[in-house]
Order: sequence, then structure tokens, then C-alpha cells
Amino acid sequence: MASAIDAFNEALNEDKVWLKVFVYAIPIYLLAKGYLTGKSEILNFYAAMCAVFYFSLLTVGINNVRKNRCEIITFNPFTILKSVILSAIVLIPYSLVCGIIGNFLTTKFVIPVEIDNFQVIYTVVVWAILGSIVLTAYLSFAKYMKVSQGFNYKLISESCIDVLLAFLLFIPQLAIANLIIVGPVFYLYFFFNLPFDNFCFVAYCSGAFVINLSIVANYFAQIAYEYIKGSDAEYEDNIQLHEIDSRSDFMK
Repeated sequence: MASAIDAFNEALNEDKVWLKVFVYAIPIYLLAKGYLTGKSEILNFYAAMCAVFYFSLLTVGINNVRKNRCEIITFNPFTILKSVILSAIVLIPYSLVCGIIGNFLTTKFVIPVEIDNFQVIYTVVVWAILGSIVLTAYLSFAKYMKVSQGFNYKLISESCIDVLLAFLLFIPQLAIANLIIVGPVFYLYFFFNLPFDNFCFVAYCSGAFVINLSIVANYFAQIAYEYIKGSDAEYEDNIQLHEIDSRSDFMK
């Protein structure tokens, strides 16, 4: 079963973890300080670029975990660029189709049932199911970075509910992990009545964001392995890759 504890441990033990936290926290820090001092159109554009960049890091991280590589977050710019392009090929069609279907089912299609909050519950269920399809397609693609797997509709339909349940279980686990990472520092600032826009606190939270990214990548990779079943050939290839990586590390 996918475990946030394992993902947390792996995130803190990967190769050059603190260097990566320092480097990749810088854009988040600059963005956070920008919003704290004054929101602008330029900041919104910068935020969008950061979202694409960190999402690509997440994609590469999932792939790295599934291929048993020593790193989760990468410094390789070509791999990051490749993940942006391939992720867009998979996610844009799914997001458009599921968005149109979800909008129709929740705004144009009204079920005449006289139950309190039924329409709200119905709307949440519809978007949860459609969201699970998009997430499953993304994870199916990301685990081996193969676009064709992102459009394996049979595999996605069989796995999406399990992926949704695993994702919902992950949310409270991630919240607990952040209580451990950020909670003590937050309490110190609150107790001594220090400003939360202080340089040190913003920098610390920016680093925590990068650690969270690594945790999510590891957990998503676990979900992809456990609930999105690939072919036997894929798993054999994965084992061989692991053996090759292990021999390479030994030779080093």
C-alpha cells in the first residue's frame, strides 16, 4: 500500500537533497515575496511559469522513482523540457474533454431530486470522478514517460477509482507531514509574535514546498506502481533497469 511515510523518508534521503531544496526554493521565495509586497500582472505570469516548471519536476520525479534512479528531483534541463512537452500532449486533451463533460453534467444536467444539498454532492462526485480520470492518465504516462500509456483507456478506466481513493488518503497524510515540517517553525513565529512575511519564514516555507514536491512525486509513483498495472514486459524492463543502476552505483 502506498505510504506517505516512505515518501517522506525518500524525499529527505535522495541524492543532493539540500542543494536541490536550496536551488529550487529560490523561484518560490521570489514569487512569495513579490505577492507579499504587491500583486501585479507580471507576477501572475511568473506564477504560471513556475507552476509549469514545478509540475514538470513532479513528472520527472515520478518517472525517476519508478525507474529506481538515485534522484527524485532532477537538475537536467533537457529532461525537464521533455516532460513539459509530453505532459502537455497527454493532459491538454483530457483536461478539455473532461472539463466540457463536467461543465455540462453539473450546470446543464440537473437531477430532479428533492434532497438537501443533493446537487452539491452530485457536483462533487462528478468532478471527483473526472479528476480521477485525468490524474490516472497522467500517472499512467508519467511512470515510464510514455504518451501511449496516457491514452490506454482500458487501463485508465480500470484504475481511476483506486487512484482516487489513494489520492484522498494521501491528503491527510501530507497534511500531517507538513505539521512535522512547518508546524514547529510556525508555532515559534506565532508564540513570539513574529511577522510571517519575515525573510527566514518565507525562505523556510519555500524550501518546504520543494520537499513537498519530492514527497508527492514519490507517493504518486507508488500509486502508479500499485494501482495502474502495466504489462509484464514493462515490469521486467523496470527490474533490469534497477539492476543496471545498482551495478552502476556499486562501480562508483
